[in-house]
Amino acid sequence: STVSSLTGMRQAVRERRNFPVVRNQKTIPGAEDSAILYYAQVIEGTHVRKLFTTPLESAHMEQQGPSAAAAAGKGQPALLRDGAAAAGAAVPGARDAQPAARGASVSVQQHLFIPPQFDEEVQSFVGEWDNEGVWLYQAFNDAIADFALKHQRLGGPAFNPKRMTWVKPSFAWVLYRSGYGHKHNQQRVLKLKVPHEALAALLSRCKCKHGGGGSKGRVQWDPARDLMSADGREPRRMLQHRAIQIGLKADLSEMYVNSVVAIEDVTALAHAVGEAHSAGTKEAMAALVPKLPIERPYLPACSKEVLSSLAMLPGVTAKWVAHIGLGKAFPK
Repeated sequence: STVSSLTGMRQAVRERRNFPVVRNQKTIPGAEDSAILYYAQVIEGTHVRKLFTTPLESAHMEQQGPSAAAAAGKGQPALLRDGAAAAGAAVPGARDAQPAARGASVSVQQHLFIPPQFDEEVQSFVGEWDNEGVWLYQAFNDAIADFALKHQRLGGPAFNPKRMTWVKPSFAWVLYRSGYGHKHNQQRVLKLKVPHEALAALLSRCKCKHGGGGSKGRVQWDPARDLMSADGREPRRMLQHRAIQIGLKADLSEMYVNSVVAIEDVTALAHAVGEAHSAGTKEAMAALVPKLPIERPYLPACSKEVLSSLAMLPGVTAKWVAHIGLGKAFPK
């Protein structure tokens, strides 16, 4: 639809605001509305050409219709459902709050989880999240998975909380890493929820692998994987987008283990996606759409300094990550 002003654009987006989006391709010149920058997927002049671009989002819309907007908003934080933030206006203090300590996180009450701006070099943390926290994925053997599901915590004789463990907010990426839940010692795919505050605290103690790594906490950005299609026997590699992987070791691994508030078994869904990818038909994946996670951009409640050091805000690290694999020299 055509909109003649930012006010009209805001109204157009407000009508669809509960639909998730992955990231916009262009910013709106002169616009200060941080949420609008991410909801308006492609902007040319005053025309909103397309609000939804990912295959999964398109599939969700086709199956669920207009009523999906109300349902999709139920799990979103109040900041995104109500008041000015839901309409795209900035939340006072959300972008300017600076904690005293470098590693401290911004107050969750003041934080706008939709990333505040778009930059071609900035990486986007994309995952499933709601009022309580963020869902992360890991694949384990049967013994660890059975204990985790029974006790709703990671532990047991087969689990070592001090070794480096990698968590991923991307369901497609854990499917790739675990072979759809068929690799040795990765037969069970678990979905674990971590509160916003806990995730921010963990990330605040991580360093970006591409900028020097971290001995206990490490963030790396690998080519994203497409949940809706496959290349051969694995989810399709998306060279234009990257997905975050978080490695935690020693006390950070223990901190993560102690912060988990919910655990679900999604192994059956992992197998089903693998079978659908093997079938290679749109119909096979379309049948699974209602069961798939809706992943959208997320800005952890960390300080600006931490977010910049992890490539989620503009800075040296973001430039470094953006040039990986492009055959270009690192920009000075």
